[in-house]
Amino acid sequence: MAFQLNPQIIKDTLSKATQELPPLPNVLVKILQLTESSNSGTVGEIEQLIRSDQAISSKLLRVVNSAYFGLSGQVASVNQAVVMLGYQQVRNLVLSVTMISSFSAVGTQAKDAQMRCWEMAFATASAAQWIARKKRFDAKEVELAFVGGLLQNIGCLFMLSQLSRSYLSVLEEAENSQSRIFDVENLRLQTNHAEVGFDLMVKWKLPENLCLLVKRHEDSFDGDPIDSLYAVHVGERIAELLVHGKEVSFEALELSEQVVNWLGFTEEQLQELYENAKIKVDAAMELIGSLKD
Repeated sequence: MAFQLNPQIIKDTLSKATQELPPLPNVLVKILQLTESSNSGTVGEIEQLIRSDQAISSKLLRVVNSAYFGLSGQVASVNQAVVMLGYQQVRNLVLSVTMISSFSAVGTQAKDAQMRCWEMAFATASAAQWIARKKRFDAKEVELAFVGGLLQNIGCLFMLSQLSRSYLSVLEEAENSQSRIFDVENLRLQTNHAEVGFDLMVKWKLPENLCLLVKRHEDSFDGDPIDSLYAVHVGERIAELLVHGKEVSFEALELSEQVVNWLGFTEEQLQELYENAKIKVDAAMELIGSLKD
C-alpha cells in the first residue's frame, strides 16, 4: 500500500520552505540582469562578476571543460569561456551551478533520486535545444529552450530536499504503475513539480520567460504555439523515454496533435533527436559530478 500523504500538510510545508528560501547569489542576479537586457554587458563586465565568486568561477571552468560541451581542456579562463560560448550560454551554466548547489537531498534513496532528476533535466535540456536548432529558433531562443529544459523539474529537486519520504513514495508509485510523475503528483499531493517550480522561480525573481516554461511545460497547449515552450514539452517527453530505457516513437511520446503538427518531424528525425539526447546524457553524468563536488 502506498505511503499515506496529507495534501494540506504537503502544501503548507512547501509554502513555508519556499518563503524561507535564501536569495540567489548577487553574482547570478547581476548576470541575469546583464544578459536579459537589450544592452547586454561587455565580456569584461560579465567576467568580473563571475570571477568575484570563486566557487562559481571554478565550477564554471570545470563544467565548460567537461565532455558535455566537447571542449575538454580548451578553456583556461572565465574570459575565454564567455568569448567561446557567449553571454547566454554562460548565463545558463552559472544558473545551473547555482540551482544544483541550492538543494541537497538527505539519505541514499533521496540522493539517487536526485541524480535521476538531474539526468532527466539534462536530457530534457539537450532535446529541447536540438529541437530549437532544427526548428531554426534564433540564438537567444535556442538558449532559452536549453535552460527551460534544465529547470523544468526544479520543483522535483525542491520536493526531494524538503519532503524526501513523501516525494520518494510518489516517485516509487509512478515507477511501479508506469505512470507519469506529473499525474501521480497531482493525485497524491494535489500539486505538482511545475507549480512548485514556478513558485520557486517567482520567489527568486527569475526572468518571466523562464518562469513561463517551468509553469506550463506540462500544459495541454490549446492556445497559440509558444515555440520555446513546445520545445521544452517535447524535450521532456523524449527525456522520460530515454531515462527509462524505452524506445522512441510518436505513439510512445503521447503528444497532442497540435504539438505533433508543430514539431513536423519524420520518424527518422525523431530517432535522431533521441540518439543525440542519449549521447548528451551520457556526457552529462561527468558534468553533474563537476557541479556537485
